Amino acid sequence: MAMACVLAGGAAWAQVIEPYQPDEHTLLLYHFDGEGDQIIDSGPLGLDATLTQGPVERVEGVIGKALRMGEGQAITLPDRPELRGMDQLTVELWFNTHCEDLDHRQRTVVFWDHYLISLFEHRRFVGHIYGADGEKFILSGPADVQPNTWYHAAITYDGKRARLWFNGREIGGAKMTGPVNDAAGTARISMPTGDGFIGDLDEVRISSIARQQFIGPRQLDVAHVACDLGLSPGTFRAVFTPVVPQGTGQVQCRASLSGGAEASMTIAPDALQPIGDLPWVEGKGDLVLPVPAGVEGADRVTCAISYDQGGEPRSIERQFAVRVEEMVPPPAVEFRGAWTHSHAIEDPEDLFSRMQAGGLNAAVMRVRRGETAYFNSKLGPVVKLPFDNESFMEDTIAASARHGIDLHCYVNNFPIGTPQSEWAQQALADGRWQKDPDGKDIDWLCPSDPRNVELVTQGMVELAGYPIRGVQYDFIRFPNDRGCYCERCRAKFEERIGRAVGNWPADVLAGGELYEQYTDFRCDLITNAVRVTSAAVREVNPDILISAAVFAMPPESARHSVGQDWARWAHEGLVDALCPMSYVQDTQAFEQTVKTILDAVEGTVPVYAGIGVRSGNGVMHYPEEMAAKINTARRLGAPGFNMFCVTPPTDVPEAILIPLRDSVLAGDGRG
Repeated sequence: MAMACVLAGGAAWAQVIEPYQPDEHTLLLYHFDGEGDQIIDSGPLGLDATLTQGPVERVEGVIGKALRMGEGQAITLPDRPELRGMDQLTVELWFNTHCEDLDHRQRTVVFWDHYLISLFEHRRFVGHIYGADGEKFILSGPADVQPNTWYHAAITYDGKRARLWFNGREIGGAKMTGPVNDAAGTARISMPTGDGFIGDLDEVRISSIARQQFIGPRQLDVAHVACDLGLSPGTFRAVFTPVVPQGTGQVQCRASLSGGAEASMTIAPDALQPIGDLPWVEGKGDLVLPVPAGVEGADRVTCAISYDQGGEPRSIERQFAVRVEEMVPPPAVEFRGAWTHSHAIEDPEDLFSRMQAGGLNAAVMRVRRGETAYFNSKLGPVVKLPFDNESFMEDTIAASARHGIDLHCYVNNFPIGTPQSEWAQQALADGRWQKDPDGKDIDWLCPSDPRNVELVTQGMVELAGYPIRGVQYDFIRFPNDRGCYCERCRAKFEERIGRAVGNWPADVLAGGELYEQYTDFRCDLITNAVRVTSAAVREVNPDILISAAVFAMPPESARHSVGQDWARWAHEGLVDALCPMSYVQDTQAFEQTVKTILDAVEGTVPVYAGIGVRSGNGVMHYPEEMAAKINTARRLGAPGFNMFCVTPPTDVPEAILIPLRDSVLAGDGRG
């Protein structure tokens, strides 16, 4: 979403936000003000620097001057121990890229094997922090970066969690412990190679503390559009979150679509909430902008706030590039599903009645993880009854039928559900767990052990004996590229290739001479489990639909990373449908992901696009977000969708689905 900020009366941005001041935690601070070729460091280390190539060009920045970076230009910092090995960290900057090439990777702050902030292909926003042992923590989140627009970026680490910030808001994170890597190296701003940053930089700061608030960016980030893809007919939603000084009176909010009527609202003083113990308050509200029929193509949403500060008027305006496409009429027949979880369902009647009210016609319910069943299973071997309901499955089947919801049950096939259980510990002693390349145990069942494949098969077969519409594989894969390298896998692989592996496991890891052969071996182990299990399920219930939740990535990537050869399963008829877990929030990334799956499957089986509504990739808050994803899936030719997840307690039916019942989710998809 492109942003432009305009202050009333042509005032400078500094009237709204203030420049950073060095404090006891500051390690480096470049304002980029001043004259000449020297880049002055306002921090305590005095890390003054020069540009690697060409003259220094200063332009108008967020506050004062900014440094314009051209191709091949970079700032190289001295190797100072203070810039590495810290227990806490903040790296932040303002940036304004001038690069129009969507596929050009750009590095801003670069300290290899320590920390980086980068723009990746298609302007994905990514941060990296490296731990003491060199382990890389990748941070990414939704941030539609457009050229010729100022943004604030930051990564922080507080000793427990690494975080990625965009315009003052946390958009991604990862658990991390221990200090940042302490190895010597070269820190740079931009790169003198093809991955360098092209554009303007301002207010670059590195600190030895995890800063918690970025008020300056929050002041300018007064609003956003709930989704950058709108439907015709349909709506856009402008979401306002103004941050203003304490004591501010009411805040006026206005929004409009190009050529459309302006919508407005007032946030009253008593609705402005304090931000911790800071002298700032925040308001919240949203405005809905109708999109009439017949409108298509690129458009723009303008959002503005105004308020008085000390008797002086203040106004900030933001503009967002958006797209409008024609709404695809809801098909007469369509899979409209949602994943859910049996362990959280106390009242099946309530859940399925609300799903029906939201226009859904299918539920895909998790009932087992490895050896642990979350229903009244006769197989076990570990059973955890939902809310002690000994007739859970029968009650759920009856409730779903009453509300027109086709029930599918899914299993996390290879993960161990209860690692500390007596059964799981015995399985560990029996060598049934996976091992990583270092020989450490992974709490997943190894697919090279026939006993584990038999458990997967019997878990699915038991479900096929119930009067349900379908069963689904999930986690029918390895956890990542670090599983499995146990002695049994080694022996079976060596038997397969007819010779011993001289350097185990290095020869079968990425870069090793047997890597591709071992990738095929891993894929065949998983495919064998699918083949055996699907055949057994169909023998029990020939009419049941067998689907698989699969990694939403190109086929070769799925094969190499987790041994999941889902395209092969589709082409060989081992499954009847695929549900790619395309939970990305960005609409264009979602479209590319779903298209990749559809192209690879080539129409051999239906593809029900996975949509993340409450997932680890983000949370939907507004119906416009769901409408865009559903419309995209329909336009691409997907015969249905499945959203993750609608698990109690949840407000998804009321907040996201029911508002679409007269438009995108009209009808029931049953013909």
